[in-house]
Amino acid sequence: MRGASMIEQLKKALTTGVGLALKTWTEVEAAGKELIKKAQLSEKDAGQFLKNLKENYEKTQKKMESQVDRLVKDVLKKADIATSDDVKSLKREIQSLRAELKATKAPKPRSAASTRTKSAAKGKTKAKPAS
Repeated sequence: MRGASMIEQLKKALTTGVGLALKTWTEVEAAGKELIKKAQLSEKDAGQFLKNLKENYEKTQKKMESQVDRLVKDVLKKADIATSDDVKSLKREIQSLRAELKATKAPKPRSAASTRTKSAAKGKTKAKPAS
């Protein structure tokens, strides 16, 4: 039982913290296989150990990625640097404003009645004074 206890402690040490997140899966897997040899685990136990190790590794990687993402966003915000999302949002706003401006500048279609009234007004000439 002593070997199993040691393996549990080593497994916890390998699968937690920043150390695991900074290692490649190949490095972690190699260390895991070395532990399997030292503890003389059965094939079944070794397979389960590696499976658990892989799951913990992936969880740690995702957690680290999320933390780095958050940290980068915080730094960009504090440094007052625009992100690509900020730029995209501004582009959408500009396009919307251009469309609104274009709509207000577009000539309004004249109705048939107003066209006839204006035409009739143009056709009238001032009466010439009698000489």
